[in-house]
Amino acid sequence: MHQNFKFDFEIDVCIIGGSIAGNYLASLLAEQNVKCCVIEEHEILGLPFQCAGIISQKILNLAPFPKSLILNRVRTAKIVAPNNQCIELSGKENPVVIDRVEFDKFFGLKAQEMGVKYYLDEKYISHWGLPNNEILIKTSKRGIVAKIIVGADGPFSKVAKRYGIKNDMIPAVQARVKYKFNLDKTAMYFNPKWKELFGYIVPEGNNGVCRIGLATLDHPNKAFSSFLKKIEADPSQIISRQGGSLPFGYPKRFTFNNAVLLGDSACMVKATTGGGIVMLVSAAKILAPVISKSLKINDFSQRFLRKNYEKPVKRSIGIELRLHFLIRLILMELKSEDFNQFFRMYLNSKDLHEIVENYADMDFPLKLVGRLLFNREFMKLVFQLIIRNLQIIPKIIKIFIS
Repeated sequence: MHQNFKFDFEIDVCIIGGSIAGNYLASLLAEQNVKCCVIEEHEILGLPFQCAGIISQKILNLAPFPKSLILNRVRTAKIVAPNNQCIELSGKENPVVIDRVEFDKFFGLKAQEMGVKYYLDEKYISHWGLPNNEILIKTSKRGIVAKIIVGADGPFSKVAKRYGIKNDMIPAVQARVKYKFNLDKTAMYFNPKWKELFGYIVPEGNNGVCRIGLATLDHPNKAFSSFLKKIEADPSQIISRQGGSLPFGYPKRFTFNNAVLLGDSACMVKATTGGGIVMLVSAAKILAPVISKSLKINDFSQRFLRKNYEKPVKRSIGIELRLHFLIRLILMELKSEDFNQFFRMYLNSKDLHEIVENYADMDFPLKLVGRLLFNREFMKLVFQLIIRNLQIIPKIIKIFIS
């Protein structure tokens, strides 16, 4: 064995991934005096930057952080149809635009200050069970003996792959661009050409920079260039460009013997927007006390973790994430005229306007959908859309029975 290879035996929980999922969970576990470590393949926490960084203000109560990390607050969402009709929504969300790099760092440093070991510039290789109800985790630099491993290592999770879990992916492209746009607005451009998400504009703040991006399976770089042209953004004003992938679906199986998944690795991502911070934070709040209890009773079985972590998550955010996915499947089937028809209906309906303004929620859409189900005008249009796109019915059924 390589002479520099080391072993760490004094660990209860090994978290793979030092982004927000791993860092936030590590800080929660440290509060409960759980001995844990974090393995992060990059040298610097928070990098690479791959996020629009706009989050509902719920995050301020769910996972408090310094207000200095808030770069901007958005009051209005401008939603644009393929024919350029616009809807402007000003509900109760008031999302914040954050410094995502520093946001991740904040919880990582907090965890370290509370005693969590961080191994940076180190890659997870694999792990396997030991006879004494522990696991041996192999990284690029050491071996770690622990009771539980947490896969918080993103959409291409190696921990998830170890259990045969593979998420569907959508390529995403984003750039920070010098672009003049109202600071208190964000924009979403719907178009069948980038049907898996939408084109977005998120102003960072007073620096004159916007985060502009989209996600699509169909030639994302070409679609991004087309989107820049549509919104009259000058490609020469691009400051930096980011690429990545978004998990596409909803959480299915994310507990195993001595192992759990959290965040993107478990597909805890909203299919309507590509965001997942509120969701993973909510799941981490369920997971941390479950891990603490499992250590006290020495039970790390899939049965225990599934009952106390997976099922509660599915009953809470899991239902909402399925609904996000259902909405996205319907949106993906819409033609340009379908979008235009919906926008015309909304603009001419006072009832719909009031329902959306009062019940719209960028994280938890269940209440809004519940209200819309009782709106005859809306349901008539949805029924017409489904009749014109019958191929979507088996997909809808699968969401509810899986």
